[in-house]
Amino acid sequence: MKLYDDVLLRLTALLPAEPSKRAAYCETECAPEGEKDSFLMRADMAYELGGGGRASAEAVVFADLDGENSETLLFGPDLGELRSDVPFAHFTIIQLKETDPAALYSEQLKSVGFTVFQLSPAGYHVRISPASCREQVRVAKDALRTNPPLSLINVGNSLIRAFLDRGDVSRVRTIFVTDPRADYKALSSLAIKVKRITDAVQSALQKDGLDCASCNMKPVCDEIDGLRELHFGKEGKK
Repeated sequence: MKLYDDVLLRLTALLPAEPSKRAAYCETECAPEGEKDSFLMRADMAYELGGGGRASAEAVVFADLDGENSETLLFGPDLGELRSDVPFAHFTIIQLKETDPAALYSEQLKSVGFTVFQLSPAGYHVRISPASCREQVRVAKDALRTNPPLSLINVGNSLIRAFLDRGDVSRVRTIFVTDPRADYKALSSLAIKVKRITDAVQSALQKDGLDCASCNMKPVCDEIDGLRELHFGKEGKK
């Protein structure tokens, strides 16, 4: 979807030119599965990504991807290299098999976006706040003592597998940022912008009528090229 093109350009500008690690998706190198809805006590965790008052940002972006493979990119230290709570950002870019915006349903976007909540690697306990676009992760001490130890590359493979298993996703690029030098304030603002765009897309596909003046999504439509055309295109097909 072209609606997120400016977001991707901004994200690229905020990240270093080259990732610390880049790995093509490998189904056999996923993180081991843990128990769903389990809880990790503070005494059992090594540290928390985005915890201890540190900055945090999370977003799922819908866009076309370059290249042929799904992949995981890491900017900053991996889990085995960290020793304490750090700021954290996690952006996942999804390419849907259906590329015609007029054919997308709001429930599909919502369902794809919430796939991240199904992620439950052993020793990697994710807490996401969709309203504030934050993601915090408690990492267990035991997960870092396994052989091999838990890695964000393994976690990325697990997340990619969960998306691809849906059947309506063709490719995934998941990006983790743990670099202390990153501009997390800007990344957080970008995550909030992604949410506003997705909310506006869902609103455009759900609402009837063309009374833009009374729509609370008008400021977003004025800012993002293509949103108004998406809504008017839907209405024109009725």
